Amino acid sequence: MALIWAQPFGRAGAGRPAGFGTLLFVPNNSMNGASPEAHHRTDSPFSRMAPSSGGLTRGTKTSERIASALVEDIIGGGLGPGDRLPNEASMAERFGVGRGSVREALRVLEVHGMISLRSGPKGGPVIIAVDPRYVGRTLSLYLSLRGATIEELVQTRLILEPNVARLAAEHLSEESSTRLRQALEAEAAGAEAGYIDAANEFHYVLATITGNRVLDLVATALKDLYTTRVVGAGVAHVTTDPSIKLEHREIGEAILRGDGETAERLMRSHMDYYTDKIHSVAPRFAESRLTWE
Repeated sequence: MALIWAQPFGRAGAGRPAGFGTLLFVPNNSMNGASPEAHHRTDSPFSRMAPSSGGLTRGTKTSERIASALVEDIIGGGLGPGDRLPNEASMAERFGVGRGSVREALRVLEVHGMISLRSGPKGGPVIIAVDPRYVGRTLSLYLSLRGATIEELVQTRLILEPNVARLAAEHLSEESSTRLRQALEAEAAGAEAGYIDAANEFHYVLATITGNRVLDLVATALKDLYTTRVVGAGVAHVTTDPSIKLEHREIGEAILRGDGETAERLMRSHMDYYTDKIHSVAPRFAESRLTWE
């Protein structure tokens, strides 16, 4: 089943919407001219929508085809967090299938963090904001099965992050400049105990302003995947230097100047330094297999 992602938003914070929700599966132009209330209404617009293809395509498991059709409806209808999907009986009638197939399709969407199945009179399937951590967790399952290591994850980020910095500088706008400055100021003023979260936020903000929604999602998911393992293994403080905020400041200033070449070079040097540090102070961690968590 193809999952479709659109808005270049990541985790909540200086460069993210309020709340923990992040990547919305709504096209960029779906919000143009619409009021915030339109994306938090309680009546379902599904009743006014026809199936995008008039039915289900063949060749895929029924529940996955239903899930895919619902994703297309969500995108086509410009729906967002808080909007409700029809109840099981309505969807079973629409697709000409049993309620068991519909229920399984809804579980597929729930597993991918696209809906919440709420109980009670006002419950049912409700659209929620999608978090890159869901992507990272799903990816970690496949990486674990393939025997991928932390070092391979670090090497991949070493390829991505310098390009994130360069693209951020090349796609800088007045609005994104403000968000980047806010992230840098928050990191500079933050307490040492929370420097890891502040450092993460810097990377998350850069990803949102690359102008590339795929890179935004992948870079953010991999960053979260890495941080979760570093913290979980108890090696965060021996592999990460609290002075990281100074390096981020230098990279951020290059981006704010629109100097993509310098931003890319500084980010590569930054990533190289911490890659070497992991190898020197926590070699067993670097060699360890990525686990599904």
